[in-house]
Amino acid sequence: MSKTKSKKKKLEKIRVEIVNTRPYGFYIHDLEGKDNLTKDDVEFGLMMKIGHNIEKQVVKIDLEIDCYYNAENSKKKEELFGIKSSNIFRVIDFDKLLNEKGEFSPVEDFIRKLLNICIGGVRGMLSVNLSNTRLNDFPLPLIDLSAFKKGG
Repeated sequence: MSKTKSKKKKLEKIRVEIVNTRPYGFYIHDLEGKDNLTKDDVEFGLMMKIGHNIEKQVVKIDLEIDCYYNAENSKKKEELFGIKSSNIFRVIDFDKLLNEKGEFSPVEDFIRKLLNICIGGVRGMLSVNLSNTRLNDFPLPLIDLSAFKKGG
């Protein structure tokens, strides 16, 4: 693919509809013995799975976010809370996500934008689920999605 054509594909608008976004698998563990827990004591883990269905013209993104307690003098991370979410997007311009061979090959910026939408949704889901707990002020930190590369 020529550089000009690649740039053109990157700049094209791709229309998307959110078909379904739902949380599942929320958990929170007992916080006994963690009275002085601060944001410095925790770290977050993110796993994502991205799939597609060409015939249905959808992209599905599943996220799993876990918050771990880093206990002093311990090498083991202890799970505090976590959530999973399933997000389905109908891509109106799905043909723009296909390469010359008809294979799913979206530009990285497109996937990053969908991930940002999903992470924003999870941020809200966590806020609701943690609102009446001692962890209500433990927001999901900003995530630099430029570190995630296609196929990596």
